[in-house]
Amino acid sequence: MSRDPRPLTRTRLGIVVPVASESVFEAALARLEGVEARWVRYEDEGGIEPSVREALQDVDAVFFAGPMPLDRCRDMLPEGVPVAVARQGPIDLALALLRAREQGLALAPASVDTFDEPVVEELARELGLPVRAMRALPYAPGQDVEEIVAFHLEMRRRHRTHYAVTGRSRVYTRLLESMDVPVLRSVPVVASIRSAMNEVVLRAVSARHSNLRFAAAVYRLLEDSGLYEAGVERVNTLRMFFDAPEFAEAWVEGRGDQSVLVFAHKGLLEEITASWTTVPLIEEVRARLGVRMAAGFGVGESARDSVRHAEMAVRRAMAEGGDTGYLMSEDGLIIGPMGAAATPLRYAFKADDRTDDGGLRELAGRTGLGVSTLSRLGDLERRLDGAAASAEEIGQALRVSVPSGRRIIRVLREHGLALPAGMSQPSKRGRPKSLYRLAINTHLRGSGHTA
Repeated sequence: MSRDPRPLTRTRLGIVVPVASESVFEAALARLEGVEARWVRYEDEGGIEPSVREALQDVDAVFFAGPMPLDRCRDMLPEGVPVAVARQGPIDLALALLRAREQGLALAPASVDTFDEPVVEELARELGLPVRAMRALPYAPGQDVEEIVAFHLEMRRRHRTHYAVTGRSRVYTRLLESMDVPVLRSVPVVASIRSAMNEVVLRAVSARHSNLRFAAAVYRLLEDSGLYEAGVERVNTLRMFFDAPEFAEAWVEGRGDQSVLVFAHKGLLEEITASWTTVPLIEEVRARLGVRMAAGFGVGESARDSVRHAEMAVRRAMAEGGDTGYLMSEDGLIIGPMGAAATPLRYAFKADDRTDDGGLRELAGRTGLGVSTLSRLGDLERRLDGAAASAEEIGQALRVSVPSGRRIIRVLREHGLALPAGMSQPSKRGRPKSLYRLAINTHLRGSGHTA
């Protein structure tokens, strides 16, 4: 029975917004279909980064309520995740001035922050006001709240402004305490927020469709072995590919020309190659089996095209002498060379042995996990040296998806190979994460084996 694809069509949108403005963004989201919101609310600007870092683990796109939270989080945004920001425009400033008029205030002089100077000057001209009647402090990255507050106070002192307009929630709170004239808060209107949200959602959907395109990888053995040795190498190499957790969600098959074909969605191959920069398994095949490989990756409009491009790419890698890989995209662009993955998790068994010294095959048969998966987990356990890790961190070390990492932890727990070790909550607003301490090597030692 095939899975119902409809739940996968919803776009998970992270929305970073101050609590004071949340209702406006909720109204903008209400009429967008196919969107599942992941709200990141903050009261103080200092709490933005840890909350966003937590939310980024489970979103397809991120929407910021303004340029300030975006600038604070720019360095932590994953490469390729669509991002958009609600920006203040002429209509937002015009509405703020309308509220000033409703309060019986003279439109000028006034002080305005966040808006660009050309926007403020153009609106002043349209209202028949002198160009400098409204003093503006444009937004700038790293702008301090106290700097903005000082600007408004200085404009009040020097030009006797009748009111202040701010686009920053924290500045609004500070000005209410400091100024003796009305303070008006400017928030983007629902229509402009919805338009920007829709644009970033469409980009996320486009990226998802791109990731679901056909992609293939061809790994080719380069050693000039005899007929028998070549057959053994091919069988052992295939075993490594079938056991590798990276390819758990891919189609793997051996071919008669000393090569292995991996067929998957583009997004999966892009993830396990770290955006086409490293080649998984090449270094491990050489270390464990003593053979060299070349790899070719191909993306195409059809399965046939992706395989054809992968074959052309692997020929390019073979011409380089192997131990590298190349990508050929759907438009014929060649990308490479791609290097071997840095510090890979090691195999603790010899793939050509009927048995292994660590008892991993017996453990694999009992748990249903691959031998190489358990071997890598054993190596990860040694690296952690008794420290606990979350399911997400263990999945990242194995280079598998978050759901696959959680499934592996569930199996390990059922067999006493992962022990609960408390909870971790990096931020106050994020959900706590369960921590586990791996016990593969402990189990093997207790069984009289060594990993």
